[in-house]
Order: sequence, then structure tokens, then C-alpha cells
Amino acid sequence: MGNCIDVTNSQTEDSVTALFDRPSRWRADIITDFRLRGVERCAAASPTPGFPQLLDSVMSVLADLPDGPWLDVGGGLGGTASWLDRTFGRHVIVADVSIESVRGAHRLFPSLDVVAATAASLPVRDACAQVAVVSGMISLVADPDPLLAELRRALVEGGRIAITDLWSASSETFGDDPNTFWAIEDIERLGRRHGFETVHLAVADLSSRWWSATAVQVTDEIIVRHSKDPVYTHWRGDCDHLDEVIGADKVLPAALVLG
Repeated sequence: MGNCIDVTNSQTEDSVTALFDRPSRWRADIITDFRLRGVERCAAASPTPGFPQLLDSVMSVLADLPDGPWLDVGGGLGGTASWLDRTFGRHVIVADVSIESVRGAHRLFPSLDVVAATAASLPVRDACAQVAVVSGMISLVADPDPLLAELRRALVEGGRIAITDLWSASSETFGDDPNTFWAIEDIERLGRRHGFETVHLAVADLSSRWWSATAVQVTDEIIVRHSKDPVYTHWRGDCDHLDEVIGADKVLPAALVLG
């Protein structure tokens, strides 16, 4: 592991929601069974709206940063981190609270550094990372303040945060359990409280592209294999909830880079 990691600070939450734990194992198993490789494996492991368009846009302002470790906070199965590694040669440390996600990332992308940690207590030393990627997680955080404070601690002077997610399509943040869909303006304001200013903003469309198509193949197989599992109902309910919010044009996929 890179010198940035402080294993004495590694920790996990006592309870991890079934929404991400067991379904992460299902997804990792199916990716392995389907023998997906390369960028297809990255896409299947990171089923995020707006990818890879948002990643391409983010890298347009991050690619020239000095060498040094990057963090992928809430990085799940490691698909985004692996894409950054293979496409731009960046050393990315994946941190996620889900034990099954951590195990799956180790299995799918053995070259990555992967650690179990909460977003508000990252197992990294002060001022050691150039970039923190926060993908698909800000909409699961009711109070981003502790996360931004922790990223301020972990990033070098001049370091940047790249946040990609579904955001409120209006200037008003709204809650729709279990999500909080943040107005971009609200996160910009919170960022300024911690010394960050907006460096870049990009919005993507939700049309079907190869990245999402690859993820859908795996999702369809989860339905076939696990529809009788008690956890499946919770997972499926969350998928349907997101589809409903997207279909109502209440949210949009966007990337916000703070620095």
C-alpha cells in the first residue's frame, strides 16, 4: 500500500445497510462469472449515471496535477478507481464502509489499494492526497460537513475534490429517503466553508451509453439469480425509487470539482 495510508486509522461501521453490502457481493460474483475484462469490468462495477462522460470531463481539469495518491471515497467495487488507473495511470486508494464491497474490489481489481473506512474517518495521513473522488455518495449523506472537513485534512494544499452524483435539477436540495439530492449551489456553499472554490462543473445526459448498458447486463442477472433473497426486496426498492426520481426529471447527473 502507498505511504498515504495509515492502517491504524482503518475502521468500519458496526452495521452496513443491506442496500450495499450483499448486493455488492452479487455484482462482483456476476462480473466474475461473465468474465468481463478491461473497461467493461470497470463499467459493470460502477453503475453510475452519466459515466464515462462525467469522468472524461473531470479529468480535463485533473489530468495535469502532480503525481501522488488519489482517494476514491465510497469507491464501492473499485470500478471508477480502476478506470482512472488504467486510463490515466493514477494511483487510487479506494475507501468504502461496505465489507463486501471491499472484498469484491480486492477480487475484481487486485492491483488497487482498498481499505475499509467511514467517509468521516479516512485511514490516510494528513495532507497526503492530491485528489479525492466522491462518486455516487454525496446523495447518501444528509450532512456533508464532516466529509468535507475530513477531505480538507487529507488533501494537500491545492488538492481537489471531484464529486459526481445525481443532483437536484433545481436550486433547492430535497430529501427523498434514503437520498438527499443536493442542489449544486448548496454544496458549493459548504465547500467554501472549508476553503474550497468551484473549479469545474459539468452536466451529463441520461441516455443509454455503453457504460450503463454493461452495468444493466449485470443488474438483470442479479434479478434472475437473487429475486427470492430477503435482501433483494430492499435493493430492488432502491433501484425503482431512483428510476422514479430520474423519470420525473427531478435530478440530473453532474460533476463538481472543488479546489
